[in-house]
Amino acid sequence: MSRLAFLSTIFVLILVFVIPIILTFAIRFIPNDTQPSLGDTKKIYGKYVLSQSFISLKDNLSGIGISIKNPNFANKKNTYVNIYDENHQSLRSVVLNGQNIADGKFVKIMFAPINNSSGKKYSWTIASAESIFDDALEVFLTKDKPSWSLDFKVNDELDNETLSYITLHKVTKPTEVINRVLSGGVNKLLGDITFFTIYSMLILSLLGYLFNQPAISLLENLKRFFAD
Repeated sequence: MSRLAFLSTIFVLILVFVIPIILTFAIRFIPNDTQPSLGDTKKIYGKYVLSQSFISLKDNLSGIGISIKNPNFANKKNTYVNIYDENHQSLRSVVLNGQNIADGKFVKIMFAPINNSSGKKYSWTIASAESIFDDALEVFLTKDKPSWSLDFKVNDELDNETLSYITLHKVTKPTEVINRVLSGGVNKLLGDITFFTIYSMLILSLLGYLFNQPAISLLENLKRFFAD
């Protein structure tokens, strides 16, 4: 095998395996889950206070991620987010402003980490008394309520729907991110047989090429796969 072919193959293997792992060290926060599907929206204005309770699946609760509508940056007023424990004691407060929220943007509402939060119940509220109906921000609801998301209320009245959101948690060990990426990658590979087959043949072909196997075998294997 030529020196150029050998180096090219090594480079591809590094791209496939090594670089994604290195990049994980730059990740500071990880989500507890994937965000549920987006459905209808609920406006935030005037006397209305939206409240959502949940169970934290991880320690170091550090944020809430939610998609928000704000067409043409119509809302430029303050919106207040508060985090409470199960006894309704205020833990964290965050102020947002509509002038920084584009329409449909996934907004990360970050705050100082809450230690030892795993398995505990919390709630968060979002309100904007300064806003009116016409310029109000809108948060997305979902019909795919995850098991960790609990009651959703509007002014203390229970609503049948729930907000489409995730919780964010500060990373304390790089291995947390690596395990999450690797396990998520494996799950995605196994969930898509076609992609898994092509990806596997690519890796095997590259490894075979390292050991002086014909590189054309990759194309032959792909042709056989699609022919079947």
